[in-house]
Amino acid sequence: MVTVTLLDYPDGHLAAVPLDELSGHVARLAARHGAEGLLVFDDTGITGHPDHQAATHAAVHAARTGTAPVLAWALQDTVADRLREETGGAFMGQPPGRIDLCIRVDRARQRRAALMHASQISPAAVLWRRLQLQGDCEHLRWLLPPGGPRPAPI
Repeated sequence: MVTVTLLDYPDGHLAAVPLDELSGHVARLAARHGAEGLLVFDDTGITGHPDHQAATHAAVHAARTGTAPVLAWALQDTVADRLREETGGAFMGQPPGRIDLCIRVDRARQRRAALMHASQISPAAVLWRRLQLQGDCEHLRWLLPPGGPRPAPI
């Protein structure tokens, strides 16, 4: 079961929120819902977006005190390089040796879902190019692996 909880923080300002406050939200929500793990953006933030980086940092911080593994959605460095070159965006990726999993996905279904969001409808939206470059694979990597050691804070 997937649950979404929206918190009342302004877009683009999560980095200004104290880490303990954000990670406290993560820990409470994970405990409330019995989360067996957390799925986050890669620690690069994928697009370099400070909210993505702050949210990931908070999740990893919260998970360090428990046993929940943290899995990060990542871009391959070749995809990130191409998107950065084509769009001027601050995309960041990981080399093949830092990617742990490839999950096969149904892009047609994903495109239909994206069409339900006005900001993603434009064929010029970066989402469409990213999906094209990624093919039928979403790449993931462990930030905190299951049963693994808890590395120092990022």
